[in-house]
Amino acid sequence: MKKIITFLAELGFWRFVFLFTVLVMFVAEFLISLQSYWLTGSFFNKNLMIVGFITPLIDGFFIFLLVAFLIRHLKQLQNEQEETINLKDKIEKELKKSESYQRTLLDSFPFLVWLKDTQSNFLAVNKPFAKAAGLKNPSELIGKNDLDCWPEDLANAYRADDKAVMESLQIKELEEFIEDDGELRWFETYKAPILDNEGNIFGTVGFARDITELKQSKEELKLMKYALDNVPEAVYLSDKDGFFMYVSEGAVRQSGYTKEELKKMAIADIDPKFLQSNAPEHWERLKKNGSLTFRVIHRCKDTSTFPAEINANYVEYRGVGYNLAFSRNITQRVLAEEKLKQSANVFTYAREGIIITDNYNNIIDVNQAFMDITGYSRDEVLGKNPSILQSGRNDENFYKKLWEHLQRDGMWKGEMWNQNKGGNEYAEHLTISAVCDDNKEVKNYVAIFTDITLQKKQQKELEHLANYDMLTNLPNRLLFADRMKQAMAQAIRKEQIIALMYIDIDGFKQVNDSYGHDTGDKLLILLADKMSTLLREGDTLSRVGGDEFIALLIDIQEKESVVSFVTRLLASVSESIFIQEHPIQVSASVGISFYPQADKLDANEIIRQADKAMYKAKMSGKNRYVYYTE
Repeated sequence: MKKIITFLAELGFWRFVFLFTVLVMFVAEFLISLQSYWLTGSFFNKNLMIVGFITPLIDGFFIFLLVAFLIRHLKQLQNEQEETINLKDKIEKELKKSESYQRTLLDSFPFLVWLKDTQSNFLAVNKPFAKAAGLKNPSELIGKNDLDCWPEDLANAYRADDKAVMESLQIKELEEFIEDDGELRWFETYKAPILDNEGNIFGTVGFARDITELKQSKEELKLMKYALDNVPEAVYLSDKDGFFMYVSEGAVRQSGYTKEELKKMAIADIDPKFLQSNAPEHWERLKKNGSLTFRVIHRCKDTSTFPAEINANYVEYRGVGYNLAFSRNITQRVLAEEKLKQSANVFTYAREGIIITDNYNNIIDVNQAFMDITGYSRDEVLGKNPSILQSGRNDENFYKKLWEHLQRDGMWKGEMWNQNKGGNEYAEHLTISAVCDDNKEVKNYVAIFTDITLQKKQQKELEHLANYDMLTNLPNRLLFADRMKQAMAQAIRKEQIIALMYIDIDGFKQVNDSYGHDTGDKLLILLADKMSTLLREGDTLSRVGGDEFIALLIDIQEKESVVSFVTRLLASVSESIFIQEHPIQVSASVGISFYPQADKLDANEIIRQADKAMYKAKMSGKNRYVYYTE
């Protein structure tokens, strides 16, 4: 049709009509000549020839009208077709442009984005998601599902989430500890149903972002808050006008106010002598000096007062200045100072324990703090040697060096462990000074000590929190990394082998889902204890998160020797356990890697090898072990 219209357009309308009319007349005359011959025996009968001339003219006129109508109609059809083609091209360009914008928008998100249909097949993903799945091009995932890119148990869990979201039509948010580029990291995941214009379920949309650093920051904040809340001083953070923005538990204990009450107050509310009008002057002085130490009187909620020593510090965060102040209740110190002024006994009420001996090291006086710390009365220790306080923890060499230093320099400072009258050990920070006469002869020794048992305990607790898992009390990833580094160095030095086992508890999620997280936590504690009993001295078992553990075996002569251990471990984990009358049975999938290897590897690479082998064990049916192979 298009070719006919094009031909007619090139020939011209009137030319076509003229040629067509001539052609019709020629054919008509030819036919009439044949008819004339048939009827009259002559080709040129006059009457027939006239009729034959008029008839083509009439036919040509009607044919002209018909052809004109057809040509007009054909041109109209051609125009409509061209408009349709142009509109189609325009729509295709707009769709491609819109698709490009959508793709750019998806790929510009810094987190994982995906869209699935009702069968959990991927309709669209962005580049970060494709990268996490080990692919370069997001289009490679279109039409596929989670089973094509994740381990089976993880994929099935994702598909179950999709089903739950579509059935409930509710948004689901959760935090997951999953592997990303060979490293276990925390992800915050958001999943929601998608409905079409008629309200029918279309599929699901999901977003996931890495919150590992946020988790770590929260843990650091928790640790800092714990530390600030457990120091004896009250901690206040205020703005330049003196209004409190943060207060510690120490401030609550010290003032009697609740945290909520203190956060609505200012310095002037607890310091009667602090005038709000003087706040700008105080702020400028603090900002200029950086820190200030001074004494004030603080008023408690019950209207009682106490002397306080304030250590104020100027801190700046994001261009805004704050006052971080530590308030120590110095009531006892002030009382001691007052009594020191009234008495020649300059040490009686000192907060630190004080011992005065003669030059033969016999005790001639002690203060009240000494009696409080040691439990001995003054009469019980007079004339005695301070060695009555020795706990036995410090050996003879320690005391030998102490006296050598004291005789050489006239002073010794350090820490030691003593025991009180009741036999309980306490740690003290001790300073011993020699008191000489005008001839520089030693007449007395003065020992001043502070009980630092609580600080030592808190330090030990903080060190334990930093190095051990809070649930199972096993070494955490930080301590495990340090021990593994030492084990690797020892293996090279002694030409021995170490084995690393990555252990994942099969079926742990079902226990959590069926009986709750409390039961799951108790199960982890029991399993940690059971696996720990299988270790030799020097071996290490660590919980690295969730239901995953790492075991480090050192001093291995042959690789085959680990079979006995891992076999016993699998059997131990697989034993039935009753928790709150619930029968629970789980198993373990274990991946094993060895060091040293032909290639030079670091600790993280060895762990990743064992992790990969563990996944193979899990994919192979669980409750088994697999050696790492290339």
